[in-house]
Amino acid sequence: GKSLSKTVTTPVLAMGTAAIKASLDFESSFTSVRKTVDATEAEFDALASASKTMSTQVAASTTEINETMAIAGQLGIQNDYLVDFTRTMIDLGNSTDIVANDAASTLAKFANITTMDQSQFGNLGATLVDLGNNFATTESEITAMATRLASAGTLAGLSESEILALSAAMSSVGIEAEAGGTAMTETMNAIETAVAQGNETLTEFARIAGMTSAEFAATWESDAMSALESFISGLGQLDEQGENTVLVLEDL
Repeated sequence: GKSLSKTVTTPVLAMGTAAIKASLDFESSFTSVRKTVDATEAEFDALASASKTMSTQVAASTTEINETMAIAGQLGIQNDYLVDFTRTMIDLGNSTDIVANDAASTLAKFANITTMDQSQFGNLGATLVDLGNNFATTESEITAMATRLASAGTLAGLSESEILALSAAMSSVGIEAEAGGTAMTETMNAIETAVAQGNETLTEFARIAGMTSAEFAATWESDAMSALESFISGLGQLDEQGENTVLVLEDL
């Protein structure tokens, strides 16, 4: 009897206590999901089950998963995509320098600004990781820059992948998100205004890009990234042509 009590009963009771605590911890963290997600009880049950299953597949606790899912709900991720979004953010947190909760908050805002199809979050995460692996920058720097460029980039007609690509290119040469994001936003807004008004400023943008005003305006309307690349390339050649790049930019 003593032997059974020591080697069987006590461990079993300890397991029961641990299981109860784990269950209470889960319910406590899942409360945040209930606060931010508008769902039926059946949907909540499915989300809870998905959270528990995910915790056995990735290096993250159900508490971390539930917190990420709650942020997703708060920022408008649709119920059908909550699990996929959460898994992508957890994977980013495990494989990059971005914390999962920060990734969820930032990329959800990016998707809202660009009106991105929410079924594409897996592609968004994969693109971000690929850029981070192949450029001299980090995923967090690309994400910070992309969020700052999202509004102006979307207005100019850039796709999500083009905004990420531009962000990677800028951050990989040491441009910081705050200053660089503001400068590039001003540039794209200035070009958008010039194209809309068809004024002398458009003529100057076109000249630097090596195009006529009509060509530059047409290119901007159909392929803004190409027009932007031509403009930046032209800026790089101004010094060789005897012009002062800083003065030209001040005039613009």
